[in-house]
Amino acid sequence: MASDRTFTGWRPRQLVPEGPRYLALVSALEQDIAEGRLTDGDRLPPHRDLARELELSVGTVSKAYQEAEQRGIVSGHVGQGTFVRRRAAHLASPVGHAPVNMALNVPAEGRETQILSALFTEVARPRDLAPLLGYHPHGGIRQHREVIAASLSDAAFTVDPARLFLCNGAQHAIDIALRLTAPPGSSILVDAYTYSGFKAIAAAGPFTLVPVDMDDEGLDPQALERACRLFGARVLYCMPTLHSPTARTMSLARRRRIAELAEEFDLTIVEDDVYGFFFPERPVPITALVPERSFYVTSYSKCVAPGFRLGTLTVPPRFEARAELLLHASAWFVAPMLGEAATRLIETGRLDELVRERRRQAKERYRVFADLFPDTERLDFPAFYGWLPLPREWSASSFTAAARARGILVTPPIASLVGEGDPGAVRVCLGAPKDVAALSDALRTLCDIIAHKPVGVASVA
Repeated sequence: MASDRTFTGWRPRQLVPEGPRYLALVSALEQDIAEGRLTDGDRLPPHRDLARELELSVGTVSKAYQEAEQRGIVSGHVGQGTFVRRRAAHLASPVGHAPVNMALNVPAEGRETQILSALFTEVARPRDLAPLLGYHPHGGIRQHREVIAASLSDAAFTVDPARLFLCNGAQHAIDIALRLTAPPGSSILVDAYTYSGFKAIAAAGPFTLVPVDMDDEGLDPQALERACRLFGARVLYCMPTLHSPTARTMSLARRRRIAELAEEFDLTIVEDDVYGFFFPERPVPITALVPERSFYVTSYSKCVAPGFRLGTLTVPPRFEARAELLLHASAWFVAPMLGEAATRLIETGRLDELVRERRRQAKERYRVFADLFPDTERLDFPAFYGWLPLPREWSASSFTAAARARGILVTPPIASLVGEGDPGAVRVCLGAPKDVAALSDALRTLCDIIAHKPVGVASVA
C-alpha cells in the first residue's frame, strides 16, 4: 500500500541555474533516482513543504511533480502523496524487467566476490583479526601505507608513505583536500563537465564552482589561464586521466602546461586519478610535476568493488599534520580491515589479477559501444563509460528522457554540468548490464532513439 511507504524528506542537492525552475527540479529528481538516492516507492515531500524549503512557489513544485508524473518517474495518490515510480510499467524492458541503469558508473561483475571472500576469510582468523580491532593511527597503519605507497610509485612518481593517508573512498579524500585548501565560500576551478560527486562536495562546502572550458584532451590550458586572471581562484580540481564524464585523457604536454600555470598563478591542484589503473603504464600525474602544490587522490572502489570504500590521499609536505587532524575529526581512522585487505591484495598479486580483468572487461564493452556509435572517440584504454555525442536536434535532457521512456537510464546532464548550456552529449555507463549481449541490446535501443527525431522536431526539407 502507498500509505506504508517511507517519506524520504528528500531535497535536491542543487538546481541548475538556467531554464524554468520546475524543469530544474525535475532534472534533480531524475538525477537522484538514477544515482540511487531515491528508489521505487519512496514518498516525496508535500508540495507546500518542498516549496517552502526551496523558496519556490507551490505552483512551481506542483508543475514539477506533474511533469515528473507525465515522464513516468513518480505517481501521485490523492490523500496519500507522491511516490517514486522507478519501476513503472512503461519503463520496463520488453520482457518486463526493471530499467537498465546505465547512469551509475559501476564495474562489470567479475571475480571480485570470489577473491574477496577468500581474502576476508583469511583476515577473519583470530590471530590476524585481533591486531586490527584496536585503535590505530588516524592516517592508517604504517605497514599498510608503506605497501600501498610502493604500489602507487613508479619511475615518474614516488609516493612517500608519510604523506599518504587512507580515507573512506576517493570522496572522503577529495573532501579533506578541499578542507585543507579552500575556505567555505571560496571559488574552485573545475572542468565545465565534472564528476557528480565533486559537485556534491562543493554544494556541502559550500564552494562556488568556476567552470573552465574543455577541448579534446579535457581541461583547456588557455581557458584555465583566463579563469585564473578573471576570477582569482587558487584551487583547481581535475581528472587528467579518463575524465568523468567525457573519458578524455590529457597528453604529457598538457599536464606540463597545467603544472606551469599552477606555478605561475599559485594554484593548488586536487588531482583525481581513480581511473589511472586502466592504463598498463599510468600517465604521469600532474602531482609528479608539482608535488609541493598538488593533492593526489586514488581509490580501490573502481578496480575492486564499489563497496570496497578505501581511498588514498597524498598531500604536499606542509599539510601532513593538518591532514591527520582532519582524518581524526572526520573518521578517527579508516577501518583497518580494509587496509589489511588492500595490502594482502597487493602483496599476493590478486589486485593485479583484478586490474587485468577490469581492463579486459572495459575494452570489450567499450568496443561494443564504439562500434555502434562511430562518432565516439576510439580509446586504447577505456573505463566503464563512454561519452556519446548527440545529433544537433537532440538536447542531452530530451535524449535522457527518451532513453528513460525506453527502459534505459543514462546519466542526466545536471549530474556533471557546471554552469549553463547543453553538453550535446551524455555519459553512458557500460558496466551494469550483466553481459556483453545485454549491453549490446541496450546500446542498440539508444541507437534507435538517436535515429529518430525528438518529439516536436520537424523534418527539414
